[in-house]
Amino acid sequence: MSARSFPRLFLLSLLNLLLLAGCAVKGSVRLDPREPEQLIFESKVLVSEDLDPPTVPKPEAPTAPAEREQKHPDSSEDEMVSLETKAEAEPLTRDELIEKLTRPIYFALDDASLSDQQKEQLKQLAIFLLAPENERLNLRIEGHCDDRGTREYNFALGERRAAVISQQLRTSGFPKDRLKTISYGKERLAYSGISEFARARNRRGELILKPVFEPAS
Repeated sequence: MSARSFPRLFLLSLLNLLLLAGCAVKGSVRLDPREPEQLIFESKVLVSEDLDPPTVPKPEAPTAPAEREQKHPDSSEDEMVSLETKAEAEPLTRDELIEKLTRPIYFALDDASLSDQQKEQLKQLAIFLLAPENERLNLRIEGHCDDRGTREYNFALGERRAAVISQQLRTSGFPKDRLKTISYGKERLAYSGISEFARARNRRGELILKPVFEPAS
């Protein structure tokens, strides 16, 4: 080798070292031990100080749940319950109160006993009739039965049903002289037919208010 070519070789070697050093910054080259002749390039991410750091998207704020779809008051169960509560809170008119207190008393088959709810209804009816503005009202109690059984048996059963209603009213303080009981047995059915619904509605005690008239002078 001549003395002239030595500086050129030195410069070429130095340039190769610089190139290799640059590759080491950006990536490295290794040999796969399983395949010695295969080169595998492992890339690395370079971050420049002049570039803005990557922005991380902020999590979206949770959206508020959608409001419940408004329904028509006629078809909304919540609205119906609200209307019923409002109706109960409002005072009943006199006619509405009379209708509520004189609704029929229904009985089980071959039975003449009262439930606690029916006893409470009759107690409230007695209180209503004992008020000063209602002292000229009397009460007629009718005992009824369904279509089964003999005519004579049903007359007796209807009489027992009217009597138990009368006794409950008298226990609540309503005077006996303002009460009248009568049995119709199965002669005056409220519903025709032999369905259980019809028969259940026929086993009843009717409460009928009658005004007191002054006897003619």
